[in-house]
Amino acid sequence: MNADKDRGPQSDEGGATEVDVRGLVCPEPVVRTRKAIESTPRGKVVVLTDSPTSRDNIVRFAERAGCQVSCKEREPGVYAVTIVRGSQVAAPCAKTGTAVFVSSDRLGRGDDKLGKLLMGLFLRTLVELPSRPASLALMNSGVKLSLAESEVLDALKTLENQGTEVRVCGTCLDFFGLKDQVRVGTVSNMYELAEMLMDSDKVIGI
Repeated sequence: MNADKDRGPQSDEGGATEVDVRGLVCPEPVVRTRKAIESTPRGKVVVLTDSPTSRDNIVRFAERAGCQVSCKEREPGVYAVTIVRGSQVAAPCAKTGTAVFVSSDRLGRGDDKLGKLLMGLFLRTLVELPSRPASLALMNSGVKLSLAESEVLDALKTLENQGTEVRVCGTCLDFFGLKDQVRVGTVSNMYELAEMLMDSDKVIGI
């Protein structure tokens, strides 16, 4: 099947716009959902996905856009997310402060043991600063900081409790086979992560 040709928005008998994102990888399900919502000012959009992670990403995106959202399992392993666009689409978010982009479970290059020590010191120091980051984006091996066995889990939980939004890359977790071990933050997708970084006043990469 040619995904680009055969998976474009279709209209079902009830007049809803149906979008099939089964088998597509991040961020394509959310991107296609956004395009379908934008091109359907009235009526419903039904998005079909075979991934629980994709389903959750689509639901979060649509809710943030001000839509009414419901979800059901149409058949075993296939989810239908029904989206009804509200009378007013949510306005773009205002700038949200500082985001910290964490792309590794260690800080700097050189000795790995020292790098892990420095990462722990950095995150614990963030907890004590009077001005804390608005968000943390954990990607690549940085997602390992969110796991049950992480030595900095308490620091990340404290930051989250203090109001810092912690987002963990779902694609990275799938790559390492670690999604069931996450203990802090929200498992996210590339669309949300990119949006979060672009909506920040300042991004610090470590």
